[in-house]
Amino acid sequence: MAFREKMSWLSLGGILLAFGPYFFSLTVLGQPPSALSAARAGPFLGVILVLVCAMIVASIAVALSNLRDAQAPSDERDRLIARRAVAISYPVLLTAIFAALATLFFGAGQAVLVNAILGAIVLGELTRCGVEVAGYRARG
Repeated sequence: MAFREKMSWLSLGGILLAFGPYFFSLTVLGQPPSALSAARAGPFLGVILVLVCAMIVASIAVALSNLRDAQAPSDERDRLIARRAVAISYPVLLTAIFAALATLFFGAGQAVLVNAILGAIVLGELTRCGVEVAGYRARG
């Protein structure tokens, strides 16, 4: 498995690991925040901390496992896969952002809007990483 494919897998897993429990608690457990406040920033900052730490440790481990591959510049295949991933994920991101903004027309508050926009960003990144992984898997 190439270094960039491993990084796509790590990004996909890291995002799911960090944001999965966060959005699970908001939706399934029914703990939607009613207002934005410093006290409610704790779970969000925890999610970011988990994601950053997991990605740093995993990236270093993957890079050290094959240093030569990690230092190699991206080739045409890597650039093609990345372009395709962005081309597919960008409309997903925009659609999700507009859906998040539409919550305002249904009386949603600031906290719901902020979490909906965060969800849109996470969905866009998951789509990008997923398309990259699929691109690497399809091309062997």
